[in-house]
Amino acid sequence: MEDNRGGLKTLIAVLAGFDSIKKNNDLVQVFHELYDKGDNRETLREFHFLFTGGTFNRVVLGEADPEPLQTERLQPMRDDVREFLLQECGITVLPDRKKCGVTILANTIVERQCSIVWSFLSPITTHWLSPEYRALNRLSDLWDVKRLVNAGSVKDWFTNEAARDVKRNPQKAPKSPLKVRLGSRERDGAWPVAARRNGNAYDEISIPRRARDSAFFARFEDQTIALIAHDEMKQRMIDFAIQYEDELCKFNRVLTTGRTGEEVENACRTLRDGGTIRRYLPGPKGGDIEIATEILFDRCHVVVFFIDPLRPHAHIDDIMVVFAACMAEIEGNDVRLLTNELHAREWMEEAVRRHR
Repeated sequence: MEDNRGGLKTLIAVLAGFDSIKKNNDLVQVFHELYDKGDNRETLREFHFLFTGGTFNRVVLGEADPEPLQTERLQPMRDDVREFLLQECGITVLPDRKKCGVTILANTIVERQCSIVWSFLSPITTHWLSPEYRALNRLSDLWDVKRLVNAGSVKDWFTNEAARDVKRNPQKAPKSPLKVRLGSRERDGAWPVAARRNGNAYDEISIPRRARDSAFFARFEDQTIALIAHDEMKQRMIDFAIQYEDELCKFNRVLTTGRTGEEVENACRTLRDGGTIRRYLPGPKGGDIEIATEILFDRCHVVVFFIDPLRPHAHIDDIMVVFAACMAEIEGNDVRLLTNELHAREWMEEAVRRHR
């Protein structure tokens, strides 16, 4: 996104559940009401909106999700409101929920980029209880992100707080509407017709995944590996890193969460001095989400995650998000996930044998 940056704007994440037409219509109506009061538009221009793909299609383009079967009709957004959002405010469209767009959105919170979330989810379905949404909610509270969950709260916030929040952690935002794609380009590679008006240019970032072959998996230098371990498993991870320090030094990068990275660096001087370790935040503070995003963006190819199966974890949803990123239905997504010590050691021994 760095190649297409415009002015500073406060980022607002926008989510509406695919399983409730009413919630999507409520969100459309909020945009209509805010726009129709002319004095509001100057304030609205100071915000840039981050949509997940499905929410954008339903709320901005009026394209209903084919699942589940809905009896209520989707309310289309008016053309004048849509054009104002696209051209005056600015919109970034992330992948849809199936391609982990909510995870990428959560990462913007962890990275202290997104400061406000409009989250219109239905309490009578289980959609809002999925790991990625639970992680998003937990991290919003951890990092003091304002979370608005219905139309009334958004309108009250806009009346009483929005003028102040235009100065709340502003970020460089794209000049033109931007769409982010993961994996190979989809068949409908262009923006939908409803989003192409008046000959305006729309930008797209496509993040293809490199083709993998047996030679790629044999070359450590082509790959990035992540090392994550729960508290009771950190000594095992340290022992693993010490035993395979020479091999780990050959990887392009070694990603770790907070204290795991610190302890590995302290135990492995060669690995530390090589400068290949990238330490993210501790898992409970969002480090798992950061690594999950690296996976989705094809910047991590092997994950060694020593799970403690006997103790509960307050951030279990973040952990599940890492697993989901490894399993995401993205073409070419073949990340190797190793979740116990025996498996990791056997994989490394075989990789070492092939690497010779």
